[in-house]
Amino acid sequence: MEEKNKDQHPIKPGSTEFTHLFPPSGSSSDNEIITTSTSVEKQTSFVSFPRVDYVIVFKFPTKGKEKRETLQSKAQQQLDILINKLSRVGLNYQIQRDKRTQGTLFVFITCPNIVLKKELKRERIRDFLLGIRANEYNKEDEDEKKDLFDTNIDLLTDAERLRIVYEILTESEQEGGANISTEVDPFVDSLFPLHNDEFNKKWIHTWSKKSFINDEDLTQIRNHFGEKIAFYFAFLQNYLLWLSGPAIIGSCITLFGFKSLSIWFSLIMLIWSVVYIEMWKRKEQTLALKWNVRHCSKHEKQRLEFKGDRMVMDEITGEQVPFISTWKILSRRAMSLPGVALGAFFLSIIVGCVFVLQLFLHEYYTGPFRQILHYTPTIGYVLFIPTMTNIYSSWVKILNNWEMHKTESSWEYFYTQKIFIANFLVAYLSLFFIGWIYIPFGDHVLPYLTELHISHSHTKVDFNRLRGQLIYFIVTGQIIGFATEMLLPYVMNRLLPKVKKVAHEKKKNDPSSSSSEEEEEEKDKNLQSRNTTKFLKKVYRQVDLPEYNIYTDYVEMVIQFGYVSMFSTVWPLTGLCCIINNWIELRGDAIKICKYTRRPIPYRSEGVGPWIGNMETLTWLSSITMASFAYLFHPSTNIHSPYTPIFTILAILLSEHLYVFIRLIVRSSLNALPNWSDIMIRKGELRMKKVWLQRLLGRNNEEFISSSSSSTTTTTTSMNHSTSFYDVSQVISDAFKQE
Repeated sequence: MEEKNKDQHPIKPGSTEFTHLFPPSGSSSDNEIITTSTSVEKQTSFVSFPRVDYVIVFKFPTKGKEKRETLQSKAQQQLDILINKLSRVGLNYQIQRDKRTQGTLFVFITCPNIVLKKELKRERIRDFLLGIRANEYNKEDEDEKKDLFDTNIDLLTDAERLRIVYEILTESEQEGGANISTEVDPFVDSLFPLHNDEFNKKWIHTWSKKSFINDEDLTQIRNHFGEKIAFYFAFLQNYLLWLSGPAIIGSCITLFGFKSLSIWFSLIMLIWSVVYIEMWKRKEQTLALKWNVRHCSKHEKQRLEFKGDRMVMDEITGEQVPFISTWKILSRRAMSLPGVALGAFFLSIIVGCVFVLQLFLHEYYTGPFRQILHYTPTIGYVLFIPTMTNIYSSWVKILNNWEMHKTESSWEYFYTQKIFIANFLVAYLSLFFIGWIYIPFGDHVLPYLTELHISHSHTKVDFNRLRGQLIYFIVTGQIIGFATEMLLPYVMNRLLPKVKKVAHEKKKNDPSSSSSEEEEEEKDKNLQSRNTTKFLKKVYRQVDLPEYNIYTDYVEMVIQFGYVSMFSTVWPLTGLCCIINNWIELRGDAIKICKYTRRPIPYRSEGVGPWIGNMETLTWLSSITMASFAYLFHPSTNIHSPYTPIFTILAILLSEHLYVFIRLIVRSSLNALPNWSDIMIRKGELRMKKVWLQRLLGRNNEEFISSSSSSTTTTTTSMNHSTSFYDVSQVISDAFKQE
C-alpha cells in the first residue's frame, strides 16, 4: 500500500478514478446510489492493510429528491476533493466501502515517514521558539539530552504520532495541511484513530489490580492518549486522594454525634477547598513541565471553521490570514447571551417543575397510588432532565459556533461555561430552593394546603428535607449516573451486534436480493485474508461507537466538588460517598474509553483548562452557602424573626471576606515554598543559554562561560525570565571584550 501511493498525483476535478464506487443502479430506482464491489475496488480495498493512523468516514446520500446522476456527481466531486487534499500533503490512503450500509466509505490514512519527519521538524522548531520543550536541557548528562530538533520518528509515542498526523489532516492550506474537517467537508462524517486493543487490555488489567495509580501510569496514558486525557485522569486521581480529608472528618462527626452545621466544620471545609485548588495548580504545572507541554497554549492554531470577513496580512508572519473585526466578534458574543439565558430559563422551569412535583408527592400527597407516584419525580430526573440538558447543550453549541471563535481554546472556554451553567442549574437549583426558600417560608404554605383540603401530616418544615434531597443527589444520582454511563453502553454493545446480525440474515434470505450480489460477497470473503477480515470487523465495531466526550466527565467531577465544598455541612458523609464513587469512576472511565467510545484524538493540553476557574467559583459560593446554613439552621436561630435575613446577610459577608483572606494566606504561603517545576524551569533556561553561548562563542570559551554562569546562579534563581536573559547577555558582551 505504501509503495502504491508513494507517487500519487493530485486528482483533477471530474476525474473517473473512483467512479467504480458509484456504479449504475441497475434494477434500482433512479434516485438511489448502490455501492457494489467491482474489480477495481478489489485492487484498492483488499490488499494487506499497513499501519492505519486515521479513519475518515465518508457518507453520501443515496436517496433524495434529486436524480441519481446528480447525487452521484456530488458524491464523486466531494470524494475527488478529499483525495486531492490527501495527495497534496503526501498522505497515503486506501478506500473501503461499508458493506453493511449503502452510501458509506472508509478512507484509511497512513502517513509516510518522510512526511511525518517533515512535520515533526516543523513542530520541534515551533515548540522551541515558544519555549514548550526548553526543559529538554535539564539533564545533567550531555549524552542523555535529546536534540530539540531530533526527527527520529521511532522515538515518538503513539499519541505524538497521531497528533502530528491529525495536524497534517486538519491544518489549513496556508499552514501546509490538508484542511479536512467535518465542518468544512460536507460528506466527511467523522475522523478518528483506531484503538490499540493490546494496550487497552493491558491497561484495564493493570488498573484492576491497583488501589491507586501513580505518575508512571499517568505517563503511559499520556504516551497513548495524549496530554488532554492524561490531565483528566491526573485530576481525578488527585481529587480522589484529597477527598480523604472531608471523608475522615465527616465520618468522625457522624460516628461521634457532633453537629455538622457548626462554624468550625464550615471553616475546615472552606480551608480544604482553597488549599486543594491551589495545590492542584502546582501539580498541574509540574505535570505540564514533565510532559513537555508547558506554554503549549501559545501554539494556538486557527480553527478551520473561522472564515472571517476578508483576508489580511499578518503583521508578524506576513501571511494572509482571515480577519474579522473585534466589534463584530464582541457583538456576536453579546447577542448570544439572550439565547443562553433563554435556554437556561427553560431548563430552570423544567427543573423547578420536577422538583415541585417531587416535593408535593413526597411531603404532602396521601391519595391513591402514593407508593407508585412516589417514584415519578425520579423517572423525571433520570429521563426528562438529561434529555432537556442535551437539547440545551446542542443549542449552546450552535450559538458557540456562531460566535466565530478564532482558536480552539477560545471556543472551548466559552462552550465550557455554557455547559457549566446548565449542569449548575440541574445540580444545585433545588438545593438552593429548599435551603433559602422552602425551609424559611414553607410553614406559610401549610395553611393554604388545609384550605385546598389537601391532607398532610406536616406540622413543621425542617432541615431534614434539605438533607434528604442532598442524599438523593449524592447516592441515588451517582448510582443512576454510573448505570447510564457504564451498564447501558454494555447492554447496547451486546445487543446491537445481534440485532444487526439478524437484520443481515433477513436481508440475505430476502428473495428480492440478487444472487449475483451474494456470489460477489462470497468472492470477496475468499479474497480477504484472515487479518484483513479481523481488521475490518474492528473498524466496523469502532465506527458504531460514539465519540468520547471529556466535557461530561469533567462536569461530573466539578459538580461533585460543589456538593462537597458547599453542602458537606448538611450531610457530613458527602465526602465519603464521593471518594467511593470516584474510586469506581476512575476505573469506569478507563473501561468506557477502551470499550464504549472511539479512541480520543490526542490533543495537547497544559492543564484542565477553564474547569479550574469553575471550581474556584464554587469555592466562593461555598463561603456563602455554608455561612447561611450555619446561621439559618442553628438551634438558637428563630428562622421566622424579621431580623433573620439581616443577620444571614451579615454572616454571608463575613464568610466571604474570610474566604478572600484565607485564599490570600494560602497563595502567599505556597508561593514562598520552592516548587520543583519552578526550579527545573530556571535550570533549563540557564542550561539552554549556556549551550547557545557555546555554539556562538566556541568551545574555547567554555571555561569562561561556566565560571560566569555559576557566579550568577544565586541571582538567577530569584529573577524573572527577562532579568535572567539580560545577565546572560552581559556575559556575551564580557566575552567579546576579553577577545
